[in-house]
Amino acid sequence: MIFYTLSVVCFLLGIISFFKNKLSCIFAVLGSVFSIAVGILGFERSLNILNLVLFPDISLRLGIDKTSSIFLIIAFISFGIIAFYSIDFNKLFSKKMALFINISMLAMFFILTSQDAITFLISFECMTIAIFFSILERKNTYKEAFSFLAFSEASSIALFIAFGALWAQTGSFIIANAVGNIVFMSFAYLAFIIKMDIIPFHVWISSTYSKSPSNVAAILSVPVTLIGTYGIFRIFALNPNIEIFAIISILLGSVSALWGALQAARSRSLKKLPAYSTIENNSMILASLGIAYLTANTQSLQYLSQFAMLTALFIIISHSFSKTALFLSIGHAKEAFSEELIDNVGGVFKYVSKITGLGIIIAGLSLSAFPPLIGFVSDWMLLETFFQSYKIDDLSLKLIVTFSAILITLAIGLSSFGMKKLIGFSALGTKTKEVINIESLTMKISEAILIFLVIALGFISPLIVIGLGYPTFLDGLLAVPKPLLIVSSRPIFGVLSPTIFAIMIFIFFVALWKLKSKEKDVKRVSPWVGGLEALSTESFKIGAYSFIVESLLKPLNQTKEIRESDTAYVYSIDIIETFYSFITKLSNKISSFFSKTIMNSSIHWYIAYIIGAFIITLMYFKFTR
Repeated sequence: MIFYTLSVVCFLLGIISFFKNKLSCIFAVLGSVFSIAVGILGFERSLNILNLVLFPDISLRLGIDKTSSIFLIIAFISFGIIAFYSIDFNKLFSKKMALFINISMLAMFFILTSQDAITFLISFECMTIAIFFSILERKNTYKEAFSFLAFSEASSIALFIAFGALWAQTGSFIIANAVGNIVFMSFAYLAFIIKMDIIPFHVWISSTYSKSPSNVAAILSVPVTLIGTYGIFRIFALNPNIEIFAIISILLGSVSALWGALQAARSRSLKKLPAYSTIENNSMILASLGIAYLTANTQSLQYLSQFAMLTALFIIISHSFSKTALFLSIGHAKEAFSEELIDNVGGVFKYVSKITGLGIIIAGLSLSAFPPLIGFVSDWMLLETFFQSYKIDDLSLKLIVTFSAILITLAIGLSSFGMKKLIGFSALGTKTKEVINIESLTMKISEAILIFLVIALGFISPLIVIGLGYPTFLDGLLAVPKPLLIVSSRPIFGVLSPTIFAIMIFIFFVALWKLKSKEKDVKRVSPWVGGLEALSTESFKIGAYSFIVESLLKPLNQTKEIRESDTAYVYSIDIIETFYSFITKLSNKISSFFSKTIMNSSIHWYIAYIIGAFIITLMYFKFTR
C-alpha cells in the first residue's frame, strides 16, 4: 500500500512541477520505480487497495493480482526509461510535454489496477487525452492527433457498450462479474484489438507514429498497446470457454502479423517501419493467446495451452523492450539528422553516437529473431506453439492453426528482412548530411539500459520462465544442465537453451576477434553489380532494397514503375488506407447531409432524436436484463 501511494504521489508531483522539465521527469522515473515495486509485491499475493462504495450498487475498486502485476512491471520499466530519456529529449519541445507524460503514466497506473468499469473508463480517457495533446507538441500534427483520437474514442465507445451490458446483466460495474456475458465479451474484445492496432484498425499509426515526438511514439507503441493486450488477457480469463474468440484471434492475429511485416518490409520511413512492426508483434501475441484458449479445455492439450500462454508473455517482454529501444534510438538519430527517410540518416553508429547506433542494431536484431536475444527466444517459442497443431484432434481446427502457422512463419521472415534494411541503411549506412548536436546524456543512458536489457533478457530466459511461474518447461539434456533448457512439449518436441547459445556465441566472437587482430593484410574486392561497372555516383537506395516486396504486393498495391527523363521510381498505395480514406470521405458527406437537412437547429427533429434515443435505450435495458 505504501508503494502504491508513493507511486501516485510521485506522478502527481510530476504533474504539478511540469514547468521544471527535469524535476518533473525525475518524479516520473521515481513513480515508475514505485509502480514496479507494486507489481513485484502483487505478483505472489493479490492485494486489495481500495473499495469505495458510492451508492448501494456502485463502488470503486482498486487492486492487484498476478496479471496486473506482470503488466505493471513490464509497462513501467519501459515507461520509466522513456521518462528518463525525456529529461534531455523534452528540451526540443515545450514544458507541457513532461505534464502529459506524467498524466498518461498516472492514468495507466490506475487502468492496470482498476477492478471496476468506472475507474477503468475515466483512466482510459485521461490517458487518451494526455497522449492526444503530447502528439500535438510536434508542429502540424493536428490531422495525426485527431486520427489517434478517433480510433481511441472508437475503442472507448465499444467499452461503454461492453460495460453497459455488464450493468444490464449483473447490476454492477465490477469487471470480475462479466463471466459468460457474450455481449460484454464481444464489445470489450473489439475495444482492445483496436487499442492493439490489429488490422483493419491500424491505418492511423503510420502517419501518427511518424509525426509524433519519438518518446511519444515509443509510448504509443509499447505502454498504450499493452493496455489493449492487458484487456485481451482479462476478458479471455473471464470467458475461457467461448471458443469462437480463440479461433478469431488465431486467424486475425496471423493475417495481421503478415500484413504488418509486409508493410514494414516495404516501408521507407524511419518511424513507419517500427510502427508496422508493432502491428506484427501485437498480432503474434493475439494469435498465441488464441492457441492458449483454444486448447485450454482439452485435457491432453493442457501442456500446449500453458506453453502458448508463456509464449504470449515472452512476446510481450520482447516487444516492450526491443521496440522501446528501437523508437528511442531512431528518435535520437532522427533529431540529429532532422530527416524522416531511412535513406537520409546513414551512419548513425559512426556520426551520431555509438550507443544510438548500437541501439538500432541490437533492437533490430532482436526483432529479427537473431540469437540469443530476447526476440529470438520469443519467436522460437511462437513457432514451436504453432507447429504443435498436429496434436489437435479436430480436423477443421487443425487446418486453421496450420494455415495460421504458415502466415506467422512468413511474417517472421519478412520482419527480419525489414529490420536488416533499417540496420544496414541507418545504423551502418553511409553518411548523407551533417549531424546536429543535441544534448543527449540521458538519452544515451536510456538507450544503453535498453540494449543491456534486450541482450541480458535473452541470456537469462530460463530465469524468466521460472519467474513467470512455468518451471515445468525447463529441463536439462545432453551437455546442457537443468534448468538451462527450455522444453516446448512432453514428450519433447523442441528444445532451446538461450544461455548456452549466448555463451557459445561469445566464445566464437572472442576467437574470431583474436584471429582477426592477427590479420594485417585485408583483401578488398570490387562490388558485384550484375556484371556492370559501378559508377562513383551510384548508390543502392532503400527503394531498391524494398522493390522485391513492392513487386510481390503488385496485385494489392497497384505497384508500377514511373519513368521521368533520366530518373525512375516505384509507385504503390496502401489498399487498406485507401479504403479507410473512402470511408472517411463517405462519413463526412453523410454527416454533412444530416447536419444540413435533419439536425439543422430544427426543434422538431431535435425532439424526435431525444425521444428515439430514449426508446432505444429503454428497449436495450428491458431486453438485455
